[in-house]
Amino acid sequence: MTEAAINSPILALKSVVEYPLPASSQTHEVIAIAPTTLLVSQQPSGAVVKVRVDPHSGRPLEAASHVIDNAFTGLHGLTVSKNHPGCVWITLQFTSELILVDPVAEDLHAAPRVLKRIKLPAPARGPHVVAEHGNTLWASCKDSHHVVRIDADNPANFRIIDCPPRPIFAQLHPTSGDVYATLDQSSALFRIPASSAEQPSVIPVPPEHGSTPVGMVPGPDGNLWFALLGNSAGGNGSFGRIRANGQIDFYKLGSAPAAGAGFIHLGFPPAATQPLIYLLASSMASGNALNGVVELTMNADYSRVEKQQTIAFPSQHSMTHRVLCTPQAIYATELGSCALAHLHVARSPYGEGINEAADPYSLWGCGVPGTTVRYPGL
Repeated sequence: MTEAAINSPILALKSVVEYPLPASSQTHEVIAIAPTTLLVSQQPSGAVVKVRVDPHSGRPLEAASHVIDNAFTGLHGLTVSKNHPGCVWITLQFTSELILVDPVAEDLHAAPRVLKRIKLPAPARGPHVVAEHGNTLWASCKDSHHVVRIDADNPANFRIIDCPPRPIFAQLHPTSGDVYATLDQSSALFRIPASSAEQPSVIPVPPEHGSTPVGMVPGPDGNLWFALLGNSAGGNGSFGRIRANGQIDFYKLGSAPAAGAGFIHLGFPPAATQPLIYLLASSMASGNALNGVVELTMNADYSRVEKQQTIAFPSQHSMTHRVLCTPQAIYATELGSCALAHLHVARSPYGEGINEAADPYSLWGCGVPGTTVRYPGL
């Protein structure tokens, strides 16, 4: 290999930097509210943190915290509203409210403005995550074990569906129209059919495939994807996909260090040129489990993992919580260390690149053939 090839701009360095946030005992969700602004929730503080980032690298530049209402609302879930551009739906878990907020993304230090409040009808309480589909909101009520459908414009139009403990995420399947919820304590999925002629059903996760579904997001393939966290003994590197017909595909990573990881959340890059998945490994269920992000390169129909790369975080035991992919970078919240991680994966021009599941990686890891290497930016 020539020096020119080694110096190719394809070569990129694996990096992760943890940016401390305004102090709070728990840092939860993260979303992008503008090309250069992120929003982070801190439940014990009842606060959102606006984070300004560099428009090119995505590096955090400044952060400002804002309490909404007071510190005792249990502010948690964040969802970008498509129905109300520029606004965000937020769950107040302890007061059982869904609020529509203008975060004033263009001004880091301006207080967010509450535009609408929806009090959830009894006996539903404790909304954890909210999903928006047109005027319809779906909320997973972690405390009362319900999934709630409510009309944002006419809150008197609602449905409360009982489910086993505890619904964490609720999402509409982008193809079938069914709604699914992850039930962590029951280690199951909960399906609410789009057809009123069918009854909701519980779908246990087979123990051989893993346990404790948590994060659930729609994927670019038109299906729902979910992460499996595992238990106090750790995880087993598993996650799954729900197809439109209800079929569930399970995936299990067998290459270290992801083989024993417990995944709490996952994400997909916007407008990706290749099929990628970013899995967030967390010590939320097991203190000794990995905290980091695993990048997977999939085949064209997302049925097979082709490459794997792990980016471990400097702070372990940090209970990573949510992952976010933007055009500029990848971010993750660390619930237990009050930090926002900003990371980039490594890229190598040699052979198939960096793939922890391949034989070359077992021989030289991220090494580049040749006697000299010129690093990007130097």
